[in-house]
Amino acid sequence: MLSGTGQSKFLRALLVASTAIVPVCGVVSARAQTTAQVTAFNIPAQPLAAALSAFANQAGLKLAYPASLASGRTAPAVQGSYSSNEALRRLLSGTGLSHQINASGTVTIADRVSSAHAPVAADGSLMLGVIEVLGGNANSAVYAPYATAAATAHIDEATIERYRGSDPTDMFRGMPGVASANARNGSGGIDMNVRGMQGLGRVATKIDGSSNSVTVPQGYQGYSNRTFVDPDFIGGIDITKGSDAASNGIAGTVSMRTIDAKDIVEEGKRFGFRVKGGFGTNSSNPTPGAFGGYQFPGNAWSPPVATPSPDGMDRPSFLKPTNGHGSAVAAFYDEKYDFLVGYAYRKRGNYHAGKNGPVARPYKSGPRELCNSWGWCTNWPEYVEVGGIANYRPGEEVLNTELETKSTIAKGTLRFGDGQSLKLGYTGFRSEAGDQISWRMQTNRDRPVQRDQTSGTSVDTYTARYKWQPEENDLIDLTANAWLTDMELRKPWNRGTRTWPTPDQFGLPMDFRTGSDVLMWGLDIGNKSKLDTQFGDVNLDYGLSYNYMTTEPSAYTDELSGPYSAYGNKKELGAFVKANWKPIDWLTVDGGLRYDHYWTQDKRPVGPSHYIENSGKRSAGGLSPSLGLTFEPFEDTQIYGGYSYALRTPSLLETVSGGIAVSTITDIEPERASNWELGVNHTRQGLFSADDRAMVKLGYFDWTIDNYVARHVGYMPNGYFGGFMYNMDKAKFSGVELSGRYENSGFTAELSANYYTNVEFCPKDTGCANETIYSDFATNQVPPEYMIGLSLSQKLLEDRLTLGGRVTHVGPRAAGHTNIDGQGAGQFISLIKWDPYTLVDVFAEYKFTDNLTATFRVENLTDEFYVDPISLMQRPGPGRTFYASMTAKF
Repeated sequence: MLSGTGQSKFLRALLVASTAIVPVCGVVSARAQTTAQVTAFNIPAQPLAAALSAFANQAGLKLAYPASLASGRTAPAVQGSYSSNEALRRLLSGTGLSHQINASGTVTIADRVSSAHAPVAADGSLMLGVIEVLGGNANSAVYAPYATAAATAHIDEATIERYRGSDPTDMFRGMPGVASANARNGSGGIDMNVRGMQGLGRVATKIDGSSNSVTVPQGYQGYSNRTFVDPDFIGGIDITKGSDAASNGIAGTVSMRTIDAKDIVEEGKRFGFRVKGGFGTNSSNPTPGAFGGYQFPGNAWSPPVATPSPDGMDRPSFLKPTNGHGSAVAAFYDEKYDFLVGYAYRKRGNYHAGKNGPVARPYKSGPRELCNSWGWCTNWPEYVEVGGIANYRPGEEVLNTELETKSTIAKGTLRFGDGQSLKLGYTGFRSEAGDQISWRMQTNRDRPVQRDQTSGTSVDTYTARYKWQPEENDLIDLTANAWLTDMELRKPWNRGTRTWPTPDQFGLPMDFRTGSDVLMWGLDIGNKSKLDTQFGDVNLDYGLSYNYMTTEPSAYTDELSGPYSAYGNKKELGAFVKANWKPIDWLTVDGGLRYDHYWTQDKRPVGPSHYIENSGKRSAGGLSPSLGLTFEPFEDTQIYGGYSYALRTPSLLETVSGGIAVSTITDIEPERASNWELGVNHTRQGLFSADDRAMVKLGYFDWTIDNYVARHVGYMPNGYFGGFMYNMDKAKFSGVELSGRYENSGFTAELSANYYTNVEFCPKDTGCANETIYSDFATNQVPPEYMIGLSLSQKLLEDRLTLGGRVTHVGPRAAGHTNIDGQGAGQFISLIKWDPYTLVDVFAEYKFTDNLTATFRVENLTDEFYVDPISLMQRPGPGRTFYASMTAKF
């Protein structure tokens, strides 16, 4: 943790940063659409600024207007299906304001008295205060978090394109309190960590309302959770930190929206086509059997010399293309129906690490005595230390980081009368990746070796989404979703730590791959109702959900690798209700209640050769209440607070044997999270000039998770030595988060920062400490103590050229790690170490025409050598890499 002086300096820096970007504006945003298109609106009566924000989000428009126009004005309720013109007319009725949407899509709003004297343009339209409308998905919902009384964040399509990095996990870099773990060893998957919590269903990660999250064992190092989607198909990401009654994620919810036909088809057209293609640098083709880094002496009698690998130092030149990607999407849009199909492909070899930082620099140290956890010691006359955080040299090829993915998408929507629609969708994902099991690279002395085979992932997801919102009906806004995901995970066969049969003994090829098969499906139905009462408007949101998951070892996996794969199923039923009550203009009361119940069944066969016990059937359930208050003492200012007492039912892998390096299952109580949130949003326009806009979001959270589930290693009741899950007393996380945005004449600055004031883990009867527990998975789930990010961009040449960049600084771990306590035969989980580092990414975009854009970006401009936080292996990230791409829309 930071010292008192360090904390004071950091907090002062946050205050200075927040005042430097003090918020600014009345701005609302979403996706542009045709003005004639009919949309279902559900906007309650409220202050005009909030009503315009709701209108823009529901209509798909981006509005930027002088704050003075909305000041002191209220808007009536707009309920039903209308065109944007009609909805805006109803919204502005009684406000004294008029609006106009001309043929070019420009929206204007002005005082009626002023507009009577406004000049007339050449096309006959009034020259009023212009309200900007952006087509496509530009800046979709980037302003929404600053007008939402909760800890939320949004990543728009433009940010994904500019800062997508080398792996999908890089999309989340710089988000306060949010990160994707295991960035360099995940088969192209995403593993979300929110405020220090991840895995086992703690963060609900959804793609179009469906789930394809899977847990992949990583040997003694624990497990990684993976969700798969190609960045080219993501239209936006919404993040909620903390529990929400409508979700079963007690730490947060990450909702990814895939692109729709309206993202591809241009305004006024029916057909659309988008093609993307590009290349990257800084990678090399893998050479099976190649070694990396240094070979260190294996015993005290070996010569004290670190022997460098002859391979891996032929890093390509900075601009030499060595990998590539491409995608194509076609779409049709009509008022009655639309459809979209797309395909994406990308391939990369092993990337090369950076040159500047804590690279491997061996040096001699000794004499030295080394002892293991059994108490056996060896005296080394001389010992060779690594002298760095990973066994890789400057600019060296990082082995087993190759990745090839193939993705498909197909979606179609039918719109019926009376506000009804049905959307059907399919996404497919295939990957072949280095994906080395993490325990083989868990210290900075482990020597990397290139594997002969890759690991394979196959994911197919099917979705069906029905919506019904009849006109002029405040009681019905119904949605019903159904989804199914079929997954196959395959990894190269290996003997592991025991003597198992070889594939040829079963008539199989020696390159046979083992793994697991996973099937998931779910149903949910929800409705929103508005009630007008004499005590104020009440908005209700309520629904039911049912999820099913089954997993089992693939053919010959138990025979070749042992009974360590999960084999069982889980059913989960959820029901929730949320209420929003606004008794007076400046006060909003939110409340929620959720009930969850689960059933699991262990299907592991019981036999004399299986020492892993079958845990049978289990079930439990409970309620999760929540309450929140929002005060609006001043215009464009929200002060909010909330409390939730959320339940997490045990995941399938915690309740069936063999799931996550577990030898037996104990009775696990559901986790209970007491989450406190306090925050303030403020927006303002005209801070330094008449046309600038700014906004800030500052929040504090304090979480206590009772019955926190952890892993223990030792002797179990069945006499075997291994690992099992148990409930520790609690875990605690608290901290401060800051987000800010400033815009002026094409210039945009975004600031993000977070600081953990406390991270503690509390075993029963021993009290709490700022350190993780030996052998527990949380060892490598602790986030950096602080993170600061700053993004800058400037539009030039009549907005055709955009230049920008991002600086991200990552601090040290927010908690230490308990030493080995003698319970195990060795370090059952190794602490993956990183040093604080700073990354600089830059980009340039140039629009040759409205339909042709070139993008150039450089990742890790300073060629930093670093290890990502929240990782399971001691592997450095990619060094300086150049990317170039073209996007064409027709």
